[in-house]
Amino acid sequence: MKNEEKSAANGNNQNIPWEDFVKFVRQLSHDLRNQLNAAELQSALINELTNDEELKSEARRLRELVSQLGVTLQGLSTSVAEPRPTLLPYTVQDFITDLQKKIGHEFPEKGSAVKWNISSPGATLNIDPQLTEWAASELFRNAFRHDMAGDGLQVEASVADKCFTFCIRESKASEIDPTQWMQPLQKVSHGHYSLGWRRARTIIAAHGGELTTRFDPASRMLISTITLPCSPERA
Repeated sequence: MKNEEKSAANGNNQNIPWEDFVKFVRQLSHDLRNQLNAAELQSALINELTNDEELKSEARRLRELVSQLGVTLQGLSTSVAEPRPTLLPYTVQDFITDLQKKIGHEFPEKGSAVKWNISSPGATLNIDPQLTEWAASELFRNAFRHDMAGDGLQVEASVADKCFTFCIRESKASEIDPTQWMQPLQKVSHGHYSLGWRRARTIIAAHGGELTTRFDPASRMLISTITLPCSPERA
């Protein structure tokens, strides 16, 4: 019995390589999506075979639910996959403008509270706009999702020494440990799996940049910073 308990304890403490976890998520997502596709086809068939309007309405609702599950699974697969950016020349001004529109669309009630301080808007980055904007937006999602002390966020964007720096400052009521977000699956809740920060960091790293987050006890500010290299010819 003791040997069995020891073996079980060793199994519980086993660290699964990230690559194996990614393979598992991909395969599970693939298998479940196949079943969801079959369920969606069945609901479409029911909708065609019946003249009962109430049943048709329920069949449409079922298809919407199944479709949403598929979107969730696709998002989960994307969140663990390694990014493959397609690099394009993109000015800081265009990046900030698109990001402001994205934040305003995703957070219409909170986006207006963001204070933007932008300098060197004419500098050019070499980025995948969609991926980079997603990574920057994840910082806003985290900020709005967790309790902030104060009226809004302070955003600073600047260029110095051929390097673009994008910094978000958010005041906190109490001291926090940002490392709680850095390890995948550490804080799991409905619809959230602690995978966003890791994906944001890998996206920025794939562009030759860096994403860091730290808490400043003196100002009680959580400071998240993205640094990216500018295009040499136009920095």
